[in-house]
Amino acid sequence: MDLHKKISKLTKQELVELVMDLVEGDEDVEKQVEFKIITPNDEVKASKQLIRQYINDNKRRGFISWRNVHAALQGAEMVLEKGRDKLMSGEEETAIRLGVTVVSMVMDMLQYTDDSGGEIGFIVNESISLLRDASSNALFSTGHRVQGNMFQLILKEAMHKRYDGWTDIRHELLDVCTIYSARSTAREKLESTLDKLLTQVSTQSSWSSDYDQQLIKQLQLKILERNGELEKVQQFIGENLQFDEFRETAIKKEMENTNYTAALKLCEEGEENDSKYPGLVKKWKRYRLQIYEMLKDIDKQKELLLEFVYDNEYEAYSKLKELYSPEEWLQVVEEMFQALENQSSHLPHMYEYIAKAEDRGDKILTYCEQSPATVLELYPYLLEGYRNKVEEIFTSYLEDEAEMASNRKEYRAVSKKMKIYEEACGDAKFDAMVRKLKQTYHHKPAFVNELEKVERQVMS
Repeated sequence: MDLHKKISKLTKQELVELVMDLVEGDEDVEKQVEFKIITPNDEVKASKQLIRQYINDNKRRGFISWRNVHAALQGAEMVLEKGRDKLMSGEEETAIRLGVTVVSMVMDMLQYTDDSGGEIGFIVNESISLLRDASSNALFSTGHRVQGNMFQLILKEAMHKRYDGWTDIRHELLDVCTIYSARSTAREKLESTLDKLLTQVSTQSSWSSDYDQQLIKQLQLKILERNGELEKVQQFIGENLQFDEFRETAIKKEMENTNYTAALKLCEEGEENDSKYPGLVKKWKRYRLQIYEMLKDIDKQKELLLEFVYDNEYEAYSKLKELYSPEEWLQVVEEMFQALENQSSHLPHMYEYIAKAEDRGDKILTYCEQSPATVLELYPYLLEGYRNKVEEIFTSYLEDEAEMASNRKEYRAVSKKMKIYEEACGDAKFDAMVRKLKQTYHHKPAFVNELEKVERQVMS
């Protein structure tokens, strides 16, 4: 028999006694029971008191350390749970009031809390999720007066000064407000608010200003979308192509409609306009590649994929190889090796990747000669055809490492590499190297000790 069945068989008096026993034994249980049985008129007020009590109980000299954050948020979590219960029972207005109560109080809590664990952020996200769900339901199940009140409550919260340094959260709350934009009065108020915000951030000149402008523009776009104004949506996107998410939306739309010429133009303009931002340029080039694939333009695909290869994109190498016949590919590989060798004085990782993929021991050797430390990993690819070179590179590398080592930790690191040296070059070379290092650094007993340890390990 499970616990639920056992409890269901208790009499009313037995249940009262059980609850009182639990309450008397645990102060937190007492708070939870009191919160469960408060009268509806007191719910928001009682919720604030509960949240505040847990916060205050975990303050030390006006500050909440990261260790106490979880305990300090227990009240907020209880209120959120009640808010979800209210939403499930069709009480959207109360759910929204409780959600606003939580988000406002935990945001204020950030001012004196070490939230390095991100627990406050989690509660904020859960609160906004509750507001979003409750608002969506309220749009269909409540009257205009209630909807108007809830809209005003959330909008007022979003514009509170506590969010001046937290614009992402402000915009999340404003995003909830867009749910109410089907009502003309709410839409007018929200659009006016967004216009004022946009004017404020537009006067600043910084990356964060551009980011904030884009977020506000996205909210303005969402209002049009929610109201089904498709022509205005398209026009608005076209007017705001300087923002990367709008350009991306426009490109996707043209691709969906198979307007590939228009999509390519948007990509090329983006590459030109965003030339100072390599990440965005790469994004537009990736869309260009998708379009060339749809158009089956092999030459353009080759051109772009080769660019990506030179930019250390491993996936591009495989795709590029598929576009050539085996005979053609041999020449392309040679040209890639040559270009990468001439690119800079330091060979990139792509050079190693292609050399291994093509089973080119000569190129792997070139890579190891330039970056001797890589012989620790790459020697298996070289033993068959370049054993003498492996021994030469490895020996020189270990001698240099030993010369630079100056404490036991570094001596131990050199000795561990000696084990790999033994695997690569054999016992005789290993024994000779150990003797040489012990003789050279006999005045460093700690180094000699580490060498003897590895010597015993290899011999055992």
